[in-house]
Amino acid sequence: HKEWIMEQWEKEYYISAIAGASNGSSLVVMSKGTLYSQQSYKVSDSFPFKWISKKWREGFHVTSMGTAGTRWGVVMSRNAGFSEQVVELDFLYPSEGIHHRWDTGYRITAVAATVDQAAFVLSVPRKKLADETQETLRTSAFPSTHVKEKWSRNLYIAAVCHGRTVS
Repeated sequence: HKEWIMEQWEKEYYISAIAGASNGSSLVVMSKGTLYSQQSYKVSDSFPFKWISKKWREGFHVTSMGTAGTRWGVVMSRNAGFSEQVVELDFLYPSEGIHHRWDTGYRITAVAATVDQAAFVLSVPRKKLADETQETLRTSAFPSTHVKEKWSRNLYIAAVCHGRTVS
């Protein structure tokens, strides 16, 4: 994808979403009209935490994440609209960490998982928004009925990711 992505960047398209499959294939969506001013991405066999930390110091924030098989893909952008950002990485669902971050104004803005690990990116928006409620649900089948019930309370899907559920 590298040459194609670079060609799109030249035309002012930026990566807005990525996804992967267990067989290793991947999908990159690039959009025009985003607020991003520059992007960088990394594909690696382990979660690229050191690279993310380095990019944070350079003014980038994680804007998209995905996995393909056991490989991680992370996209970071400048001018992403966040003032703070953290990553919760765990072999199980990091419930305690997520709830602690929610209590301090963070919201989940990206999520991805392999069969071994789940990563949640939580961010604080640069502009204070009206209070945003978030809930998470882990399930072994897509929760159609649950989702429809949440719509009546103005809760909408912000992210979906596939990984193992706690057994």
